[in-house]
Amino acid sequence: MKKRKKKTGRLFARLLLIALAAAMVSPLHLGNGYLRSSDFATVQVARRENVWTIASRYTARSEEVGELVEAIIEVNGLPADGSLRAGQSLRVPILKDRLPKLAEK
Repeated sequence: MKKRKKKTGRLFARLLLIALAAAMVSPLHLGNGYLRSSDFATVQVARRENVWTIASRYTARSEEVGELVEAIIEVNGLPADGSLRAGQSLRVPILKDRLPKLAEK
């Protein structure tokens, strides 16, 4: 009976270590390219701007705005709700191949 308890304990310990390792990797958001970016734009937050409006200016793909919002919050150490104040300076990770094309003058 004691051998069975030891095996169960070892199995539980291994599963716990695997769960902890997975928990440590998941915050890296490996699928979010913006979190791996080494290029940044610096932005001054204007009145009534939020993280979503800022993010939408820096990506051409509307379906990626959420990923950029997540990256802006993480890179700048913002609260989870992404609250900002006017005049605040933010680093916005950019992917040069995904910047919106500006109209030519």
